[in-house]
Amino acid sequence: LEGAPPVASLSRRQPPLAPAPLSPADASKVFPRPMDFSDEVQLGASLEGCDVLFCTYWIRFAMGGDSHDAAADRCARLFNVARQAGVKRVVFTSHTRATEDSPCAYLAGKAKACAALRSAGLPSYAIARPCGIFGDTPGESILMNNAAWVLRRSPLFLLAGDGSHRFQPIHVRDFSELLLELGGFGTSGAGPAAQERDACGPDAPTSVELFSHVARAVGSRSIVRAPGVLSTKMVTTMSKPIDWLTGDILLDKGDLDLLCSGLTVADDPDDPAIAQRRSLLSWLDEVGPNLGKEYISSVDRYYKK
Repeated sequence: LEGAPPVASLSRRQPPLAPAPLSPADASKVFPRPMDFSDEVQLGASLEGCDVLFCTYWIRFAMGGDSHDAAADRCARLFNVARQAGVKRVVFTSHTRATEDSPCAYLAGKAKACAALRSAGLPSYAIARPCGIFGDTPGESILMNNAAWVLRRSPLFLLAGDGSHRFQPIHVRDFSELLLELGGFGTSGAGPAAQERDACGPDAPTSVELFSHVARAVGSRSIVRAPGVLSTKMVTTMSKPIDWLTGDILLDKGDLDLLCSGLTVADDPDDPAIAQRRSLLSWLDEVGPNLGKEYISSVDRYYKK
C-alpha cells in the first residue's frame, strides 16, 4: 500500500485481507464503510474514486428467509452501483464449476452473480473460482478446524456417499495473491479486460483421504469410513447433537450436497499456477497439533453483528 491511495473496506466484520500483515501506516489507510445494499446512494458515495473493487461478499447459509438467489441480486446491485461510481474493475469471488442450472443453490447463486458481473457494463472484471479456503488461523480454516474438533472427540467419523468425491481448496495467502493479481496489482500489472481463473491448490484428496489425513495430523484414533449407504441428509441429521452443543450449524445438507457433488475441483486443472501454491496436506501436517482444539462457530463469525 506504500504510496497508494486510501483503501475503503465495505464490510460489517473485518478489514480486507492482505498477503502480509498490515503495518500501522498501511492500516491507517483502510477506512471502513457500511455495506448496506438497501442504500445505493451511500454505497455509491463509498465507491467514489475507487479504481478496483474486490467483492468477496456471499452467504453460506440460507437463514432467516434469505437465499443465495437474493445474495446474487445484491451483488448485481453492487456491480451496477460500482459502474455508476466510475469503478474501473471489479474482482469477484465465485466458486469452481458454478452454473446457473446447478442443483446446488449455493453454486447457482454464484453463477447468477457472475452473469450479472459480465453484463454490468464495467470497463473490466475478473472472477476467481475457489471451492474452499484454508490458512493461517482456525477462523480461516473452519471446515478443517471443526472436522479436527470432531475427530478429537469421536471414535467414528462417518462420511456421506462412497468417499470418492474430491476437494481442492486454496491457502488463504495464495488466494489473496491471486486476487491482487486479478486486480492488476501483481508483477504483470493489469490483466485482460475479462479474466476468470481457478483459485485452487495442488492437492485434491478424496474425502476419505482428506479426513483420514486430518485424523493423523491431529493424533486422533477416530475411524474414518464412507460405508456408501449414508445420504447427505442422514449425515446432517446425525450431526445435529453437535449443533445443539455448539449453538452452530456444523454442516447443513447444502454443504454436504456440494462437497459430494464432484464440483469442488478446478475447472481448469492445467492452470500452471495451481502447482505452485501451498499444499493442503503439508499444511495439515504443520498445524495438526493445534488444529481443532477449539470449535469455531460459523453462525457467530458470519451472521452475528
